[in-house]
Amino acid sequence: MMAGDASLPLTGPQLGMWAAQRIDPDSPSLWTAEAVELEGPLDLAALDAAIRETLMACDALHMRYEAEGEGVSQRLCEPRNVALAFDDYAGCDAPWDSAWRWMREDLLRPADLGRRPLFATALIRLGARRHLWYLRAHHIALDGFAYLLLIHRVAELYSAKVGGRAAAPARDWSLASVVEEEARYRDSAAFAHSREFWRQRCAGMGEPVTLGPKCAPDDSARSSHLRLPAGEHLRWQSAARALGVDWSAWLIAAVFAWMRARSGADEISVGLLVMNRLGSAALSVPCMAMNVVPLRLRLQPQWSFAELAREVAAELRELRPHQRYNYEWLRQDLGLGDSYAQLYGPVLNLMPFDRGFVFEGLDSRAHPVSVGSVEDLDLTVSPLADGVRFDIEANPQAYDAATLQAHHRALLALMEAALADPSQRLDELDGACAREAA
Repeated sequence: MMAGDASLPLTGPQLGMWAAQRIDPDSPSLWTAEAVELEGPLDLAALDAAIRETLMACDALHMRYEAEGEGVSQRLCEPRNVALAFDDYAGCDAPWDSAWRWMREDLLRPADLGRRPLFATALIRLGARRHLWYLRAHHIALDGFAYLLLIHRVAELYSAKVGGRAAAPARDWSLASVVEEEARYRDSAAFAHSREFWRQRCAGMGEPVTLGPKCAPDDSARSSHLRLPAGEHLRWQSAARALGVDWSAWLIAAVFAWMRARSGADEISVGLLVMNRLGSAALSVPCMAMNVVPLRLRLQPQWSFAELAREVAAELRELRPHQRYNYEWLRQDLGLGDSYAQLYGPVLNLMPFDRGFVFEGLDSRAHPVSVGSVEDLDLTVSPLADGVRFDIEANPQAYDAATLQAHHRALLALMEAALADPSQRLDELDGACAREAA
């Protein structure tokens, strides 16, 4: 852990969240949240201790941010405090619905990166053997992988306690190593090379195509959630191998074809969320390390889906050496700071990492509650042991519920058509998309 009186500069991913919050300082739109459902004979004392120990150890949750001239720094708030709230909805007619209403209302609390805590947590009782552990955190503190690190540690500590054994030693979750590693990168030739790559790649980019009107993000998002059968991911993998690409390139190609079919435009840009953790200090530190890279293609109507998938795979190979260059740095390079202007339409988050965890003696399952601010559309695809999570979050100012669900149906229909016959031309796939969304 870093000393309480030490200050650190912000990493690129943190800077992006700081800049977004600064546009509307009190906006709650950058809160994120997850809830872990626990079924079985819960040991409340063991869970309470596990949550407190885990959240106390996470530097990123206890930072405060302060503007310094043209820059900003972060400093630990000491002493660290973890307040675990308790709510009981077991006596309600609809405990699950009541708990979700409470969580959605909690996400509307104003944010204050300088003076207020960056997180809140609660244990919600739904019945004698059913609970929800809720964690809300500002996106400047945690990304999706960071939530998983925290949940795994809570599960590990809880299981050790109820199992009567010693837990694994505490992790070093100091942010200092992550900040220092990024500083070395910014002084490297690789940083300068990637900066020039992105400046050339994005020069002259027009307004990105979206499926709805351009609107400032709302305080909350509109959601369309689907759980596909577990075998669906195997079908994607098989189809991708037949084309000589991996499943992520296949799925990204489907998103491009869908965007073309729904918008009528041939030049499409999507934002790809990249984890940037493998081989880095951030691999084991819960923090905000995610980056977004813009992927732009000019599609040709006569391309087959197979050709599009191979084009996507080639572009991904081009971008991969440069995906560490942070999107906020690129926005500043292009003069887009302090605005909502973006270089992409929808954002695609492919989550290939294992989200499994074990609370001894309990059945457990994570439920995403909020992904934070949504500029346009955020697509999340996460293969799980019991199915595939396939969600779309939308800016509610730009998409009503019926429109969002129609887009979701159209995307699934296009994917099914591509699975059936990848030799179909893009203009032929347009028809399958339109029929399903009608």
